Amino acid sequence: MTTNEICAIFQALFNNRVIFTLTITEINDWVSAGKDILVGLSAVTATFFAYSGLNAWKKELKGKAEYQLAKEVLKSVYRVREAFKIVRNPSIFQYEYPEEMTGPFGHLESEHNHEGTAHVYDVRWKEMAKASIELEEYHLEAQVEWGSEFQDVIIELRHCQRKLLITIQKMLSQMKNPHIQIYSASEEENDSILYSGGTSNEFTAQIENAINEFEKWLRPHIEHKS
Repeated sequence: MTTNEICAIFQALFNNRVIFTLTITEINDWVSAGKDILVGLSAVTATFFAYSGLNAWKKELKGKAEYQLAKEVLKSVYRVREAFKIVRNPSIFQYEYPEEMTGPFGHLESEHNHEGTAHVYDVRWKEMAKASIELEEYHLEAQVEWGSEFQDVIIELRHCQRKLLITIQKMLSQMKNPHIQIYSASEEENDSILYSGGTSNEFTAQIENAINEFEKWLRPHIEHKS
């Protein structure tokens, strides 16, 4: 074999080595680039799922908060309804009168008719005041949660409370001054406001309608969660 032939063989081997080396380098570059792409995609995917999970968690918290608030508001509304029943109870029991104003058999003495009756309604109205304060506090909370649209829900119930209180005050004033005409409405209308009972009590229906205004707003929040 001549020297030229040997040189040609080494030259060919050298060229093949370079080609092979370049091929491996290119493959390594592609692998490295692929790794970068996979890492980037993984980061994007992780971020997406983290963001979705955070949003779902926020919605869950908001749903729980609205559910709990709706329950508390509605319970306080029902306490006001019970207070109406207490105040409007047509029966006055012996224990409700101050002991010093009653006779031997527990009946209210006639000379204490106004004072004794005023005492009974004063004690009864404390239940209304307590329930109303609680409802007003939750009503403010509800406005923060649901906005000014919730503001008007309580108006009709407040109107019923005010109407009952004014009628009680007029009734007590009439008892104190029996010779002065204080009532402007008919006795039947006043009695329907002062006393619960009967199947067609108009004022009771007004109270229930006021309660329904709350239920229409709050029930969907409660039933949606449950």
